[in-house]
Amino acid sequence: MGDGIFTNRMFHEWKMNRKLVSSGFKFSMLKSFVPIFYEEAKFLSQVLYEKRENNTDECEISWAISMATLEMIGRTALDVKFNAQKNAKHVFVENLHVILKVWEYRMLHPWFLNKSIFQLSSLKRKHDISQLKIYNFIDDLVQRKITGLKNNINNLEEHNKESIGLKSKSFIEIMLENRHQMTFNQLRDEIITVMIGGQDTTGMTNACIIFMLAHHQDVQNKVLEELLTIFSSGDPDRQLTYDDLQKMEYLERVIKETMRHFPPLPLFGRNVEKETMIGGYLIPAGSTFLIFPALLHFNAQIYPDPEKFNPDNFLPEACRSRHPYSFLPFSAGYRNCPGYKYAMLQMKTVISTLVRSYRFYPSDKCPKPENLRIMLSTTLKFVDGCYVKIEART
Repeated sequence: MGDGIFTNRMFHEWKMNRKLVSSGFKFSMLKSFVPIFYEEAKFLSQVLYEKRENNTDECEISWAISMATLEMIGRTALDVKFNAQKNAKHVFVENLHVILKVWEYRMLHPWFLNKSIFQLSSLKRKHDISQLKIYNFIDDLVQRKITGLKNNINNLEEHNKESIGLKSKSFIEIMLENRHQMTFNQLRDEIITVMIGGQDTTGMTNACIIFMLAHHQDVQNKVLEELLTIFSSGDPDRQLTYDDLQKMEYLERVIKETMRHFPPLPLFGRNVEKETMIGGYLIPAGSTFLIFPALLHFNAQIYPDPEKFNPDNFLPEACRSRHPYSFLPFSAGYRNCPGYKYAMLQMKTVISTLVRSYRFYPSDKCPKPENLRIMLSTTLKFVDGCYVKIEART
């Protein structure tokens, strides 16, 4: 991610860039994203159904969902179509996975964190090749957007000057308009950060939600009951709206409970600026504090029977009784993820659309939740994929 807002240590620079990034995901824009989320979710439902094995109904869902979330972040934040759902591969996702695998290896073999040793390794060459491909992809995207924006402005000035500024600006338009405040490398880093944050984490979480619904039929039934109530009047197959999403209270609890079990960001750090006492332990100034959300999420003093999948952990009265930092799926504090509301709207749209069309069951390839193997690769990843059975609702 370079020096994007997730990693930038220069406070003044981070604060300016964070403000720009956040303005690309403000409330008025989020509402306009819902039709795009729904369109891509409907296409995803077709892809998954066609992808399943005809004789067993089994399907590996994570890659198709990953491509759908990539298309969503492309269309909403970058105002471009990648056609990712129609392609089995995508240069950004494939090379991102290579870089994350290299980073995972360096974390597990810490001598490779030494830059001199890493520089001499074949890992560095793999990393650099994939990084260059991602940079070329982003550079080409930025140049095409700059050209497109210039053409659009010229056309508007020629035909209708009064219409300039009426349309909400996308994230990339906001960044390009303010590119004089940052270097091109900073601009590229922020775009990469938003693409990873908007695609990688929600792609993983959406797959985990479907997996948990498949393994908890009672929860899946309650989600369906809520959806049937929301879509009870008029056309039951109609496109959902922003107002519909606000009514999906039980589904929101299911999403949060899934993120409690599978925090998409399984590890993050904070610099300790001043000497601090925590639980009787002295934390020296200048040290780095590593936070593992799962240690909080599975603390029996915070969540009774923490191993159980229980969406009622997120009933309003249950949330009021806990410290607000006892749930950290996307970090917390002033350096939290600015796309949390975006992610929640997107995930609600994807899951509700899929559940309205299909019923999900456990796969023979992964018969129990404890059979699902996951790993830390900067974000959470599946080791063997994520399998469920898919049956069309009649």
